[in-house]
Amino acid sequence: MISGFAELPFWRGRIPDRSAYAALVDFYDAQFRNQPVRVAVLLQPVASARGRGMAVVQVAETLEIRETLARKLLLDTLWRQFLLMGVIALATLFVVQRATRPVRELGEAIEKRAADDLSPIDAPDAPRELRPLIDATTEVMGRLQRLLDHQKRFVRDSAHQLRTPLAVLKAQVQSARRGDVAPEQALGEISQTVERATTLANQMLSLAKVEQLRQQPESVALDLGAIARQIALDLSPLVADKALDFELAIDAPVVVRAHQWMLQELTRNLLHNAIKQSPAGAALSVSVRAEGGEAVLTVRDDGPGISPELRQRLFAPFSAGSASSGSGLGLAICREIVLALDGRIALDNRVAPATPDGAARMIGLDAVVHLPLWRHNS
Repeated sequence: MISGFAELPFWRGRIPDRSAYAALVDFYDAQFRNQPVRVAVLLQPVASARGRGMAVVQVAETLEIRETLARKLLLDTLWRQFLLMGVIALATLFVVQRATRPVRELGEAIEKRAADDLSPIDAPDAPRELRPLIDATTEVMGRLQRLLDHQKRFVRDSAHQLRTPLAVLKAQVQSARRGDVAPEQALGEISQTVERATTLANQMLSLAKVEQLRQQPESVALDLGAIARQIALDLSPLVADKALDFELAIDAPVVVRAHQWMLQELTRNLLHNAIKQSPAGAALSVSVRAEGGEAVLTVRDDGPGISPELRQRLFAPFSAGSASSGSGLGLAICREIVLALDGRIALDNRVAPATPDGAARMIGLDAVVHLPLWRHNS
C-alpha cells in the first residue's frame, strides 16, 4: 500500500484477453463504506533500483455522483429538445397554414356557391400544384352541367311535344264517342295519332339514350359494314314497298370503336329518312368504305333534297320539313351520335348539270358520315 484508502478492497479481477483499451485497465462494481461504487483499475509496469514490478492503481466513484451527472445531462438535453420541438411545431403550423390557405379559400368559395351553379372555377391566384385539381373539378362540373341541361331540355321538349298528340287523341276520341265521324274513320285517325305519338316518344328516348351512352366509355370495335347490311335487311320491306332500286356497296371490314346501339340507330335513321323521301321506283344506295383513316358511310337517295330554309335548322330537334314528314328528331339523333363518336356528318344536295337556260335541277341528297377508324394500337 503506497497511498489512498486502505479499506478499499483490493482488486482481484483479471484483465480481459482482448480489452477495448490500449492500457491494462478493468472496470467493475463494488461496495465501499456500505455504498455502491464504480471502480476503475489501471495496471502500470514500474521499475526501480530494487527491481521491476506492477503498480495497481484503483479509483472508486460513488454511483450517486454518476447518477446526478447523468440526470443533469438528461434534463439539460430534454429542455433543449422540448424547446426545439416547440419551435419546429410553431414553424410547421405556420408553414402548413400558409401553404393550405389557398385550398381553404377555394373550398370556402365552392361551398358558398348556389346548388345549381356549375360554372367553371375561377381561381387565378391558386398555386401551380392545385391547377390539376381545379381543372379536373371544372371538367367534372362541366359534364354535370351538360347532363343537367340535357335533362332540362328533354323534360321541356317532352312536355311540349307530347302534349299536342295527346290533345289530338283526346279530341278524336271525344269526336268518335259523339258519332261525328264513322267508326272506321275514327279508328283510323286514332291509330295514326297513336303511331305518331309512339314514334315521337321512341325518338325522344333514343335522343336521351345517346347522351347516356356518351358518358359511358365502354365501347367495342364493330364492323360498320356488317351493321349497315343488317339494318338494310331490317328495312327491306319498306324498300320493296316503294319498289326502290336499292344498292349496297360495302368494302372489307370497316371497323370503328363505338356502342353497337349508336351505329344501328345512326344507320337506321339515315336509311329510313332516305326511303321516306325517295319517290317510288327511284334509286337508293348505301355504301361503307375506308378512306384516309376514316370510315365513311354514305346514304344516297333521289329525293327532293334540302331546301335553303330547312338547311338553316338542319340538325335542330323538332325541325321537320313538314308536319307530315315526322317529328324532326331523326337528324338530331344522328348528329348527337356522330358527335359522341368524334365524327362529322353532312347532308349535301346533288344537282344536275345546268340546262342551256342556266337552271339547275335538284336530283337527290347525299348523307355522308365520317367516323374514326379503329386501330389495334389505339
